[in-house]
Amino acid sequence: MKTMQLLMVGVVAGSLFTTSCQRDSIDDLSVQNQKSTIVTYDQTAVFGQTPSGPCNPGAFTITLESRTQVNGNWEWIWSAYNPNPGNGSNGTAQNLSHWGMQMTSCVDAASLVSAAYSGDGINWTSFTPSLQQDPSQGCLTVPVLKFDFGTTGSAKSYYRLVVNQAFEPGDALAYYKSGSRTGCCTFNFTGIGDCSGPVEIVERPVE
Repeated sequence: MKTMQLLMVGVVAGSLFTTSCQRDSIDDLSVQNQKSTIVTYDQTAVFGQTPSGPCNPGAFTITLESRTQVNGNWEWIWSAYNPNPGNGSNGTAQNLSHWGMQMTSCVDAASLVSAAYSGDGINWTSFTPSLQQDPSQGCLTVPVLKFDFGTTGSAKSYYRLVVNQAFEPGDALAYYKSGSRTGCCTFNFTGIGDCSGPVEIVERPVE
């Protein structure tokens, strides 16, 4: 009888020990999983693997600085300014990579004489202007005049376009391309406006 009781006590004790070990193993695995989740989250934060922020049409300020007649052509100069530079979070904008403008229907390749960009408005880098799509972004997929020059911090950059007609300033559409967080976006600015002009009224004699 005593032998049977001792055997049963041993079985119960072994069962309790096994259950305790299993519970400890489950707890250890849970802790490991929690640690793994925390490490993954930290790596994501460190390397900035977050989705791009929403489109912000006011991230950069594009200003028409001047419109001047030069040697029979018309020279337009704009500036680009980042009013809130940063890493793209908390309302800041990363440096501008480049931007481009959509032209009104009466402006074509034959209207474009020359173009240039500058970091100070004094020393210019010229390029041959053209109207074509910019595959680096998907915000504006029509042909555009692209200025492949951006901004650094809050310093202004300057952009020059020379055309051979006296187009009027007006509301125009453009896009910008920035870092992975600021992304791309379309915006309106003062550019080459609708150049349809006034309708000419011709008086005919009454027959």
